[in-house]
Amino acid sequence: MRRPALRFASWGAIAVAIALVSGAGAASVGGPPSGAVLTALSQPPTQSSLASQRIYFVMPDRYANGDPANDTGGLSGPAGVTGFDPSSTGYYHGGDLKGLTAHLQRIKDLGFTAIWVTPVLKQDPVENGSAAYHGYWGLDFTTVDPHLGTDQDFSSFVSSAHGLGLKVYLDVVVNHTADVVELTNGGTYSDAPYRDCHGRRFNPARYVTSKRFPCLKASTMPEVPLLLTADRHLKKPEWLNNPLNYHDRGNIDFGSCSEQCFEQGDFFGLDDLFTEKPNVLNGLAQIYSSWVTRFHVDGFRVDTAKHVNAAFFKLWVPKIRAAARAAGIADFPVFGEVTLNDAVDLAAFVRDRGLPQVLDFPFQQVATAYASGASGAKGLGARLQDDDYFRTPSGIDPAFTTFLGNHDMGRGAQQILSQAPGLSGAALLQHVLLGYDVLYLLRGAPTLLYGDEVGMVGSGGDQAARQDMFPTQVGDWQTQLRVGSPAIGTGSSFDVTGNPIELQLKQLAAVRDAYPALSTGSSIVRYAQDAVLVVSRIDFATGHEVVTAFNNGAASAKVTVPVATPNSTWQIAFGSGAATGAASTVSLTIPPVSALVAAPAATVPQAAPSVPQLKESADPLTSYDLLAAKVAGAPVSVTFALRRKGGGWQRLAIDDSAPYRAFVDPGRYAKHERIDAVAVARALNGAVSVSRIATFTANG
Repeated sequence: MRRPALRFASWGAIAVAIALVSGAGAASVGGPPSGAVLTALSQPPTQSSLASQRIYFVMPDRYANGDPANDTGGLSGPAGVTGFDPSSTGYYHGGDLKGLTAHLQRIKDLGFTAIWVTPVLKQDPVENGSAAYHGYWGLDFTTVDPHLGTDQDFSSFVSSAHGLGLKVYLDVVVNHTADVVELTNGGTYSDAPYRDCHGRRFNPARYVTSKRFPCLKASTMPEVPLLLTADRHLKKPEWLNNPLNYHDRGNIDFGSCSEQCFEQGDFFGLDDLFTEKPNVLNGLAQIYSSWVTRFHVDGFRVDTAKHVNAAFFKLWVPKIRAAARAAGIADFPVFGEVTLNDAVDLAAFVRDRGLPQVLDFPFQQVATAYASGASGAKGLGARLQDDDYFRTPSGIDPAFTTFLGNHDMGRGAQQILSQAPGLSGAALLQHVLLGYDVLYLLRGAPTLLYGDEVGMVGSGGDQAARQDMFPTQVGDWQTQLRVGSPAIGTGSSFDVTGNPIELQLKQLAAVRDAYPALSTGSSIVRYAQDAVLVVSRIDFATGHEVVTAFNNGAASAKVTVPVATPNSTWQIAFGSGAATGAASTVSLTIPPVSALVAAPAATVPQAAPSVPQLKESADPLTSYDLLAAKVAGAPVSVTFALRRKGGGWQRLAIDDSAPYRAFVDPGRYAKHERIDAVAVARALNGAVSVSRIATFTANG
């Protein structure tokens, strides 16, 4: 069964494609692209700065206590008022921005290049028997939470990080605020249609770009909202206190929820912002643009991005990036949390909804399964090839934030152990180390949750994955299993040195620095069978190829795979084993439960590309039309371009990793509309060749 069509490409990407050929199309009318059009189309893909990062993810409250004076956030009374109880997993423990700043050199020494911090804005301290130590219950969106310090403390943190060459990615929330708005139906979800203040039904999605939104009043909302007198000015900016700026539908029922419910329902009771309203969209753009211009953070991670309306990011991201450019930040990554384990479904948020990057949940699923030994290599190989679904007319190579575990689902070691519960001791350590090999040696920006480097495992997700780095007062955490180190007791994790995970992370960081292809090179899956995965990474700028190989089996593995660098000697740049080159192959010996990186002494030979052979067919996984190009010989990047009747050539996507593919959404075309397509191949030396025009029918 084919999936429903993914309808609309990113507006920003479409604009890029149109600009690419505007004013130059006349040179190519009736024939394949030539002249300035061909020159533009033949450019290789560009890279996001995110692709080169190694990210350390920190929850400041649980990291280091630099100023005990702010532990209660300036509040007085019991934990139910202040939110502070370091013996409880669900309350503030005292960590703050000063404490984090004091340990920045340690983070850099671990080999990280960026820090992602959970939201630092002021919170509703306590809700429903738990505290807002995590940062996702925003109350005042203009200032730092007093439990973490001051605005100046955050500014000093960012400046100190930049002084060490570390980027700062700030976690932001656009879907909801703290739970303040009361609903008359007690929070039960209502799917009643929206009605304006005159009682007329309307669809909010039709007004996202309008200058005027339908008038609203409380009595005609799906559930009637109200604010207690004491709560009427709790939030900041003031527009956040208007209950009509929220969807007012009640709580998401995760067991039986429609798409509307996911986007408009309250996430675990939190007030769901009416992001279809232009004033809400613009208000959120102003709030977070201010965090960029005041503090010069380098990018955003967007919480609960799956739950925001479909048009939001196409409108919000350009406003944020404009503010970043005005602040002198040319490349501002925005990676969203979309908790989907299917790559094609996840790609819709990039192709259709305008999210520049996403956290790679499908990768997490197959990477931990492989590292644990619970599955073979085919899943990882397939996930890498599914990157093609994320390619858009922007021409920017997909850049993913990759991870083995996180603060919600559980730590990386816990995720591996949960799939192989029989592992223990040295065997568990070996499989966890393999997990980090997979994370660092395949494409993406590897991301670790703080404490993973000292062997924290935890017992699950959410509160069970948010241990203290400083001496903990939580009894269970003092005795919990750790990988590569003993239980911490009453000691400090900052005193744990020499954990094998920490040592491996430093080696992995060094090899990524030594071989940029491991960060930004193309990924060609050479072998993915049983226990063994082999991937070539090719740096198109320098012509260097490196081969990464993984074996999750209990015995040594030997495989021979094709490579782009023939007749070369090979050295082991990471790990152990052996690599022997031949005319057009390399033979690898990979020890059990381990990885290696093999690098040739030579570069990929320079050669003109052969003429691409372009074919159109139905994609077996979706309702897209599949364009596939075969190009014999050396590695190339392939631009796929389309032309409608009377128009010029427009870029569809660029693929630098064989097999070369792009996908056409027939929903963007009229029924039976005929479309021309070409494939433009560019070799490492800049030589270009163009396929014959292939004409196919959309919605035929």
